Amino acid sequence: MADEDNSDQPVRKSRNVKFMERIDSSEEVINTDREGYQTPTPNERLNIKTKESDDKFDWCGLCYEDFQDPRILPCMHTFCFKCLDEFVEQTSEENKFPCPLCKISTSIPNGGVTAFKSNIYVSAMQASLQMEAKKSVCETCEEALEAQTYCLECKQNFCNKCGNIHLKMKLSKEHHLVNSLQTAEKDGHRMKSYTFCDDHRQEITLYCCDCSIPLCDACQIDSHEEHDLQNIVEYAKETKQDLQNSIDLLNNYLPSLKDRLTDVQLYEKEFVTAKQNLAGVIKARAVALHKEIDDVSDKFLEEIEKEIQVEEDRAKIFKSRVSEAVRFASQQITAANHYISFGSNPDVAAGRDTLRRHLHAAFKLLPVGFIPRVNVIFSSSNSGDTISREMFGNISKRGKLNMDLKQEASYKVPGQHLIRGIAPVSGGKAWVACGFDQRLHLINRLGSRIRTIRLGKEIDIDYVTSDSNDSVYISCRKNRCVKVLNRDVRIRDLAILNDYPRGIALSHTSDLLVCATKSSTYDNYKHSDKNVVMKYTHNGKVITEFERSKQHMKYPRRITENINGDIYVSDHKESCVHVLTLEGRHKRKYTGTEGNLIGGTMWFDM
Repeated sequence: MADEDNSDQPVRKSRNVKFMERIDSSEEVINTDREGYQTPTPNERLNIKTKESDDKFDWCGLCYEDFQDPRILPCMHTFCFKCLDEFVEQTSEENKFPCPLCKISTSIPNGGVTAFKSNIYVSAMQASLQMEAKKSVCETCEEALEAQTYCLECKQNFCNKCGNIHLKMKLSKEHHLVNSLQTAEKDGHRMKSYTFCDDHRQEITLYCCDCSIPLCDACQIDSHEEHDLQNIVEYAKETKQDLQNSIDLLNNYLPSLKDRLTDVQLYEKEFVTAKQNLAGVIKARAVALHKEIDDVSDKFLEEIEKEIQVEEDRAKIFKSRVSEAVRFASQQITAANHYISFGSNPDVAAGRDTLRRHLHAAFKLLPVGFIPRVNVIFSSSNSGDTISREMFGNISKRGKLNMDLKQEASYKVPGQHLIRGIAPVSGGKAWVACGFDQRLHLINRLGSRIRTIRLGKEIDIDYVTSDSNDSVYISCRKNRCVKVLNRDVRIRDLAILNDYPRGIALSHTSDLLVCATKSSTYDNYKHSDKNVVMKYTHNGKVITEFERSKQHMKYPRRITENINGDIYVSDHKESCVHVLTLEGRHKRKYTGTEGNLIGGTMWFDM
């Protein structure tokens, strides 16, 4: 964007736990539990399952097999009982364990993992598939009619008439009947059941919007008479539509995520050929220069290994994040679909907030952009007769430009020509700052302006960024402050500076990084100016400052963090990008291929 401001006896662990440990550490794992047989790695299982079932993630996220005795956690994520039992045994602390998928801390109930409820929706899906694959007859009536429903608790087939009678009987009135596709199309329900109040044993008919719980008529009279109540059928209908909208949005992104995973996996395979080719070139050069340059040759080989290892590590980290995003997003879609297709109205109503939260959380895991490619190149030297490193050659890495970019949309921000910052928020929207202006514009993905807010007459916005909670951090240059706009569109001062805040960014530790300069523009820079990068907590407390040194920053203008935790600072006065560690130690400086890099806006594919 252009602008005017220039780890004795080893402990045997279960296969599932080993899977999780390997995934978390981005390592490859080959299990050989049976002699002569190698079980697939987690990513291989993910690839196989994705190909077999396309977008239907109806399988355990720990063993990557079809569910066996599925148990559902309070966060609505489901795993095989055996897998979950082993996972809890290995990871529990103080009677709690993290959900293998969303990492939410979960209390172990009395009775252990056995006490977690069976996922009735997964059982319903399996029963539905069996009904379509094999036609059966009613097991109770004398007419031997074709079965239209199946009771999950009794494991019996019924015709519609017998099924309705079954649900009216006292001992089976709370059973769950899975309908055939024909019956489902007729009455609009994939599964039929009645839910009764634990206190009054009456059918649930209402939903209390004030207390966020389903009710029976007696509950209303007892303690909810003046509350905001809604018919449970209507509330469940609205909830299903709301969840379906979120599912549709997430489904649109899933194919792109899978393409990204395939792309990274292909990039990993290129490393084998790259190492072979580069080693061959280097060895051939060593033979040509004979024994005198063997030492230099070995050093180059070591350097090649190191450079390739850097790229391997980077790709593994990226692949792990994309894999996790695919798995997480797919599980959310399945969980929500189960509730929509098979959940009783009270279940749907009670689970609405949790399901919406997980569906929205999935969007925040979706990476954007592409993983930058680099080539490690060996170049021979033709100079002189002296055997030296310079004569042997040199190693360099260059970005590969053979990338495919697809434009999703293009539009002009209404009434503006200069975009200074974009802060994405949930729902496919973003807050946009234009020029040194007091206004922020909320734009949707189609380019339509939803709303505009003004921060004040004397405010000039230099840059904006956002966090996972949809809070927007605003750098106000001339006012020498950083403001925060929360999701309720309330603005407050986060930090007051003595210097001019320019570019800002959030680190993976949720700290705020701020470029602080003595002059409002780089044109007014003085050599005596002590321009720094400040680090604040998310509450606005100063943690530290990265001072300018002789070889470091002159005018830090924009800042961001990459996937490895390195901090990149664009220096508009020195025309370069400085690379710092998270602690502020200077690592290197990049000036571009022509040495005239302009320190403008930067962004990384996370």
